[in-house]
Amino acid sequence: MFIGFKLNYMHVKVTSVSSLIFFVALLVLPEKTAAQDSVEGLIQVERDFAAFCGDNGLPEAWVKFFAPDGLVFQPHPKNAQEVNSAKIPSPKPTASTLYWEPYHGATSIGGDLGFNTGPWRITSNTSNGQPPQYGYFFSVWKKQPSGEWKVLLDLGATAPAAGPEHVFGAEYDVRKREADNGKSKAESLEEADYLFNVMATKGIKAAYQKMASTNLLSTINGFHPFYNKRSFLSWISSEASPYMKGSAIFSTIDSGTAVSQDLGYSYGSYEIDALMKEKGYFVRIWRRNPQGYWYLAAEILSDNVKSRS
Repeated sequence: MFIGFKLNYMHVKVTSVSSLIFFVALLVLPEKTAAQDSVEGLIQVERDFAAFCGDNGLPEAWVKFFAPDGLVFQPHPKNAQEVNSAKIPSPKPTASTLYWEPYHGATSIGGDLGFNTGPWRITSNTSNGQPPQYGYFFSVWKKQPSGEWKVLLDLGATAPAAGPEHVFGAEYDVRKREADNGKSKAESLEEADYLFNVMATKGIKAAYQKMASTNLLSTINGFHPFYNKRSFLSWISSEASPYMKGSAIFSTIDSGTAVSQDLGYSYGSYEIDALMKEKGYFVRIWRRNPQGYWYLAAEILSDNVKSRS
């Protein structure tokens, strides 16, 4: 039989009742946006990355999943392809197994830039009984001309012990764009990054108060992540924080933004002068709110360059 529908001035022919039901279902189901598709794609690629690493070894995984210009911090930034190509093939069986899962992240509206962060765990494969090690990873991904996601930046932090995240298997939490992002009025990522760095020289807390999202995700080496600005600022102000009443010199090395200009990153080195002196590297994720202002959405600081006193 023939049943005619008029939709946006187009006639659609449906040749059976079952076809009609299928067609109506298509009408009522919301279409996925490019951003939703890219988030799901990036989550899966991160999981594939972790699985490939477990099966084949770290050097092989880093060469396969990093961009040609992708950087790792060991402890200084180095080209991941160059560093790991020389280590292939890695010895089998490996002395330890690295496993991680993405728990938080986001992608740009256009689906060309994104980030993931989550817990990692290293377990020994030898008989000497070494206890597991725990920490958190932070990776920035960029879609290549081929359409593949590849890692652009990867920086990790250690944890004092297993946290709630290290149970693994948690649902992925997409970091939302926010209208309420604090007091930032920066109209470009470069301006926001510069203002943050300048303010931090006078006081770390003031920089975060002004430029960070209310939903800030901050990962500091040696601690478990902070999932909002309020808890992070409370920690900075406490005697438990090595950053209390401290200032910092942040030196940005490079930055970049998505084609859609709604998400970007910056990375560089830092020196903190507080209760403990500290040197290391940072990676930041910046987002632009609906008003057009950029704010700090997520970050990782890792003091792998030790200078504590």
